[in-house]
Amino acid sequence: MRWRPALLLTAAVVLLAAAGAVTVRASTRKAAVPTLHLSATAEQWRVHEVNRQLAIALHNNGDVPVRVTRVEPVLPSFDGEAPVGTDALLPVGGLRVDVPVSYGTGRCVPTAAASHVVVTAHPEGSAATQRITIPLPDPNPLLDRLLAADCATQRIQRSVTLRFGPWTDAGAAGLRGDLVVERTAAATGTVQVRELDGNVMYRLELPSAVPLAEVTAAQPTVSVPLTARPARCDAHALAEIKKPFEFLATVTLEGGDPLVTAVPVSDDDKAALDRMLRRICKLPG
Repeated sequence: MRWRPALLLTAAVVLLAAAGAVTVRASTRKAAVPTLHLSATAEQWRVHEVNRQLAIALHNNGDVPVRVTRVEPVLPSFDGEAPVGTDALLPVGGLRVDVPVSYGTGRCVPTAAASHVVVTAHPEGSAATQRITIPLPDPNPLLDRLLAADCATQRIQRSVTLRFGPWTDAGAAGLRGDLVVERTAAATGTVQVRELDGNVMYRLELPSAVPLAEVTAAQPTVSVPLTARPARCDAHALAEIKKPFEFLATVTLEGGDPLVTAVPVSDDDKAALDRMLRRICKLPG
């Protein structure tokens, strides 16, 4: 039986070798990458509205800080939405961080299709990048409203063009000009401009007639005289207003429901209005 100690010694070496192999594998195993728990909503504040952007509000619902490097909106009812690179740190606790993205142009559909964002992110301090698809709330009243606004503008532009005519200095009265309404070749029936509104910075004085203008196949162009003057002169309003040159027109096509669109304002229009406001309000150029 002298061979038994040798067998026992050999078995012990094999066991030790096996134990060593397990130890090596355990020591080289990669740490588990934390699962990221993110949620998102689409918001729009005044500054985003001016720039035709959405604020993608990201929330970190997990227990580790998250670094976001890219946000890609996927909006099936819009054309031209664009991804954006960012460097947004989402702290623990659900604190909201907004990332502005361009949403493109809405199609003429009744309601927005279900939408989502694709976020590229990683746990803070880790290089383990993840691409996460996050659904946006559906139905989505904000996306529906943006769709409706874009569709109204497209329908109006197919039937009529709106622009301001040349401005002339009217001294203390402000500027005199015209709203020029021109029916397009694609229009059918009668197009009416029912109202034209001023804004926080500029007051428009117009004839009291309703409608303000009506164009038909027989009379395809109409000019409506108007006067523009400052609505206010305080520095706070000048500093805070985001859309100083937005003038909204209410239009009906063939007697249909009222549609609202902004009258295009050229660079020359803006310069004339700005000079008039600074002259009357006695503000520096």
